[in-house]
Amino acid sequence: MISVGVRQLKNGLTRYLRLVDQGQALLVTNRNRVVAVLKKPDPNSARSLEEKLAGLVAEGRLLPAAKPGPFKPFKPVSVKGKPVSKIIIEDRR
Repeated sequence: MISVGVRQLKNGLTRYLRLVDQGQALLVTNRNRVVAVLKKPDPNSARSLEEKLAGLVAEGRLLPAAKPGPFKPFKPVSVKGKPVSKIIIEDRR
């Protein structure tokens, strides 16, 4: 098992994720104290979203919706003129 510090993990995240994808397990440390274990998930233990939600409902931690309601599609508002971000920046000056 490979041990890696938080800063080192952050700086080489792609490389370490590639190792995890190959089956290696990583011990993540912060100031020489283990704070996490990073490993590839077991495909047999992965549950679907519906199974996770059903489990939360069974535990009483989630209440199902009284009635399913379709949400209206989101339509972005287009505004003419300057972008709002520029207007806010000008207003702060």
